[in-house]
Amino acid sequence: MYKRDRIFLPAIKRPGNSEKLQKEKHIRLDFLNEITHRPYLLPKAPYAMSQVWRNLLFAHWRVDAEELQKHIPSPLEVDTFDGSAWLGVVPFRMCEVKGRFMPFHIDFLELNVRSYVKYGNKRGVYFFSLDADHYPSVWGARVVFGLPYYRAKMSYENKDGVIRYTSKRLGSGPSVEFSAEYEPTGAPEMSSPGTLQHFLTERYCLMISHLGRVLRTDIHHGPWLLAPARADIGTNSMLQPLGFNFDTPADSLLYAGEMKMVNWFPSREIL
Repeated sequence: MYKRDRIFLPAIKRPGNSEKLQKEKHIRLDFLNEITHRPYLLPKAPYAMSQVWRNLLFAHWRVDAEELQKHIPSPLEVDTFDGSAWLGVVPFRMCEVKGRFMPFHIDFLELNVRSYVKYGNKRGVYFFSLDADHYPSVWGARVVFGLPYYRAKMSYENKDGVIRYTSKRLGSGPSVEFSAEYEPTGAPEMSSPGTLQHFLTERYCLMISHLGRVLRTDIHHGPWLLAPARADIGTNSMLQPLGFNFDTPADSLLYAGEMKMVNWFPSREIL
């Protein structure tokens, strides 16, 4: 009898705990009601995953649009700002990553190489590569989302707001490395439409082209709060597989402390 009591007594508290968890979940996902900044409506289907991006550096270089288009499959077109295409390297932490009904979450580091494309009236992000230090996530993203993920050995250190970040790709794929020290240098602000900051960050889908068909993965988050940044980039061979080698400082450096987001499963884009 005593053992039975010990088993069933905790159940008395479960409704309260459940209500607390539901309240916390509502707070975490309250940005789903924030949609006025979006260029188009949210998908009608339920989202597939949620995650929190933290300590992001957006380092971008101006590149020739015609040269970059050679690396982007048809029918996607390079999206330009001020007459140029833009190539970005973005190191950050992927936190609280979980499927909609997963009872647990995972955290890992990610570094992506990206640019910006358009198809019809949609404008999105195009990834050339995504390096991560969590093999199951690398495998899952390749299979489910068709994204070019690679395994990497990575490190992250935050000392008094100064972030030291390193990445070295493992296994198959081009041998590339990245190392940098970065930090925000000003107060974060919301970007305005028509600015470079807005062009580089306010994107609400990812696009890939497979066998001539465009697949779009919708995402949602609140408006970005972006701060100017300082970055000392020690090693950066991430762009060499594309034939670009930048010895000059980035043309744009931005920092974001945190962004909560959700994403949907890929769907075929039809004009």
